Amino acid sequence: MWFQRMRETLKPYVIDFEGVRCLDFGCGLLQWQTIMLNSLGAKVTGVDMEYIRTDRRLDKYLQIWKTNTPERAIKTAFWDYMYRRRYLEALEDCSPFTLKMDNLDFRQLTSQALPFENDTFDLVVSHEVFEHIPDVWAAAREVKRVLKPGGLLYANVHLFPSISGGHHVEWKYPDETPSQHVPPWDHLRGKKFPDHPSWINELRERDYKPIFEGMFELLCWEPSVYEGVHLLTKEIRAELTDYSEDELLKKGVILVARKAAQQCF
Repeated sequence: MWFQRMRETLKPYVIDFEGVRCLDFGCGLLQWQTIMLNSLGAKVTGVDMEYIRTDRRLDKYLQIWKTNTPERAIKTAFWDYMYRRRYLEALEDCSPFTLKMDNLDFRQLTSQALPFENDTFDLVVSHEVFEHIPDVWAAAREVKRVLKPGGLLYANVHLFPSISGGHHVEWKYPDETPSQHVPPWDHLRGKKFPDHPSWINELRERDYKPIFEGMFELLCWEPSVYEGVHLLTKEIRAELTDYSEDELLKKGVILVARKAAQQCF
């Protein structure tokens, strides 16, 4: 779904991904954007704070143990041995094209700075990553730096006020499998059930937009999807008056931004 959404959104600007130099910013354990862009012929590099490799050799998990945490190494090994094969099969089944797993390029980020020269990439893609970054302005500036003049950023940003924005595992799919234990929007209300598997910056749409607007030419800024409509009762709405109804129901925003032809850093 999300990859097709990206292709449709970028269609006015990127007709063919063949040979496009692309950065998957925050590719994560699933690496689906990196794999699918690679399959379309893009020259793609995936970067993440975790050490990423597609094999299951022992030295991979030792490196994750060393550069991330022992817990992360154990979880990654469990994922690789128990779920990765089935995940790739499912990804192949839902893909409209054949997946190519060769020549995948992954790099580990060990600092805020991206390890690339200025003006390296034609396209940077990012799926639900910016909400996990403490300094979004600095991250956006780094993205701008590594983009070529006229290059594009495509980002899907998960917004904190949404019903799933607290990143509680029980609210991952609020419309399909709503939680029976954690109240909706608990992260904005009582916060009685904290469960953040990963750190989030809690920014709102009004915080993100000036950052991207100030650095790039915004070509697209649209809702990703709305969720939890049937769960927003009058009582909850009256309790959360600091947020608009649109904020509470909008899962995220999708943006396309272009770096100016001539940029100074």
